Amino acid sequence: MNIVARTATPADVERMMPQLDDQFVYGKGRDISLVQRFPAVYCPENARNLFLLVENSEILSSVACKCFTLRCESGSWNGAMIGAVYTRPQRRGEQLASRILEHAAWSLRERQLDFAVLWTDQPAFYARLGWSSVDCGLLGEFENSGECAQSRGGIISMAAHECDIALIERVRERWCERMTPRQADDYRQLPLPAQAVLMLASGAGSNQMAYALLGTKADTGILYEMVGHPDGFSALWPEICRGYRKILINDATGSPSHCWLLQHTRVIWTEKPLAMWLTLSGKSHLSQLKHWYIPYFDRI
Repeated sequence: MNIVARTATPADVERMMPQLDDQFVYGKGRDISLVQRFPAVYCPENARNLFLLVENSEILSSVACKCFTLRCESGSWNGAMIGAVYTRPQRRGEQLASRILEHAAWSLRERQLDFAVLWTDQPAFYARLGWSSVDCGLLGEFENSGECAQSRGGIISMAAHECDIALIERVRERWCERMTPRQADDYRQLPLPAQAVLMLASGAGSNQMAYALLGTKADTGILYEMVGHPDGFSALWPEICRGYRKILINDATGSPSHCWLLQHTRVIWTEKPLAMWLTLSGKSHLSQLKHWYIPYFDRI
């Protein structure tokens, strides 16, 4: 039988999930299906952004895409995140992953998107397909020995998807040099390996409002972003640390949160260059990409 590259149908989404969950979730000792973790990706409405290699109705390989917009002062770009590159274990070694990635790139160019981005610890594989590795991402680690300052109080805490999305988006527009606008389902995202994501807010509704998106995994907290008035970070940080032995921090070099944490905490930072980019139009080029950062919370 011939191997055919195509976009998924809504019916494909349901039947491909057991394979993907086994590969990326349960097979790694994790829990919570990708359907719950990435509701805006693995849903019938996004089927056209899931690309498959199919042989005799059997799914051999797949990649997931999520289209988004990146905005900054100089303009906006339409991009696609790529994740969950999968090949059936019995068919590995046949270059199927390369084939489905090339098909996805071709399809995204046809849709006139400006760029694609993915995150990997195997850059050589993607470099052969034309992807470029540039990333200003950082990973911070903080061992909490209980010396954090006492909370000032007045912190609002709730599940991320229960927040006032319009308010949070206004804070992001004011304080983020670059941002990817979010919709309601985006705040339901649950990045691996977190088991829940909290929204913490200080000074809600005021000009000094700041918020933090905090993932939880047992006794580890995962700070995905801290955005808003820097004076609010002092109130947020003790609450971020409360109840956790360790805090992991996803951030970008020179961001307001990174600068504040450098000055006020004992966070240890290491470079985390996992992003790889593919230009799809003449509008985007490598000199721009090296300054771009997609928050970990938004990734697939």
